Amino acid sequence: MSTFRVKFKNKKFVKERVELDGHSYEHCDFVGCLIVLEKGETEIVGGTFKDCRLMLVGQALRIAKILQNFIGEKPLRVMDFAEPGIFGEKKTLATEDTEITEK
Repeated sequence: MSTFRVKFKNKKFVKERVELDGHSYEHCDFVGCLIVLEKGETEIVGGTFKDCRLMLVGQALRIAKILQNFIGEKPLRVMDFAEPGIFGEKKTLATEDTEITEK
């Protein structure tokens, strides 16, 4: 169960400044919005982002700068350690272009 006090469900945001922190978004659509993230205290389930810009400030910006040192110009692959199989019998190692599975 979500601990967010402000929850949006099936809402469409158009050309708005949307501050994600402290809010939960379930199956919401964002079109032409400025999406602002500072602490990462948000929940987004489903939904779409079209022609939006992401502005990171504060803690989120500091984390993005650290990540940039690791990934350089490569695309970022996000892993959720709660996903099944991440720590299971088979271990998947992600490389730049391929995945290698160890037995």
